[in-house]
Amino acid sequence: MAILEIKNLVKNFDKTEVLKGVSFEMEKGEVVSIIGSSGSGKTTLLRCINFLEKANAGEIILSGETIFDGSVTKKMTNSEIRKKQLKFGFVFQNFNLFPQYSAIENVTLAPKLLAKERPDFSTNKDKIYGEIEKNAKELLERAGLLGKFDNYPCELSGGQQQRVAICRALALNPEIMLFDEPTSALDPEITNEVLKVIKSLADENMTMIIVTHEMAFAKNVSDRVIFMDGGVIAEEGTPDDIFKNPKSQRLREFLSNVRM
Repeated sequence: MAILEIKNLVKNFDKTEVLKGVSFEMEKGEVVSIIGSSGSGKTTLLRCINFLEKANAGEIILSGETIFDGSVTKKMTNSEIRKKQLKFGFVFQNFNLFPQYSAIENVTLAPKLLAKERPDFSTNKDKIYGEIEKNAKELLERAGLLGKFDNYPCELSGGQQQRVAICRALALNPEIMLFDEPTSALDPEITNEVLKVIKSLADENMTMIIVTHEMAFAKNVSDRVIFMDGGVIAEEGTPDDIFKNPKSQRLREFLSNVRM
């Protein structure tokens, strides 16, 4: 059974239709990269999946459970939206770290807030917080940030900040990781720092959707590549299908204008 099913997702901003009935599914442990020109709907698709935007129509099914149905008119509460968002880890283009918190505080903040909702929190606070901090340190160390736990975002390079952001998303144990152009705000020489961390997650069978302009990375890491154009999925297939044997003229034109 597919871990994620997207069915006929539609999203409008005023009179502009950005997503025009997008459908795809993916298996647990699969890495799907989404490529396409600016304005093709890639980021909007991710934001709808993660409930940062509400789609106008369609369905989102996660692990067999319908978590969004555009035909249901009842408005979701903020609490319901938050619970659905916790199923996904979202890594933004521009890090979005809290500048007033250190690296480890950025990673532990959300888990500590959630821990307060546990029925055993008052009696086991120290143990719970200890486990959260231990997990955060392990994540940061795996991301190559040993020795940077207490540094603030302004004291970290762009690549280091993005790696902290990845750790922050992983700290909530999401079912699926979503990456929105995770290297677009980075200098070319430090892009590989972040791509290496994402590659390690792929090696660990983390289920991921990656919106990316790094074609070589998409080619080498993805199980499947989706090419979006004009708010629809214009073509999809294995990396070989997409990069070596593109079927559509639009995809051929796109690939001819990007760095491989």
